[in-house]
Amino acid sequence: MRLENFFTYYKKQLISRQDQVKEAILQGVKNWEEYRYLTGKLHALQQELQELTDLLKKTELEDE
Repeated sequence: MRLENFFTYYKKQLISRQDQVKEAILQGVKNWEEYRYLTGKLHALQQELQELTDLLKKTELEDE
């Protein structure tokens, strides 16, 4: 698997997980602890996606 394909696949997976967590929050949570867990998970996924995006931009700039 080419590196670009890996990054594209991984990015799509992160976005899919974010959507799943958002949907779980919107459907309602049982208690405050579950809400905090899910929002924390969402935040971590968002940070991971941002790190991946930044890494891709950095490698593109270095290749030029």
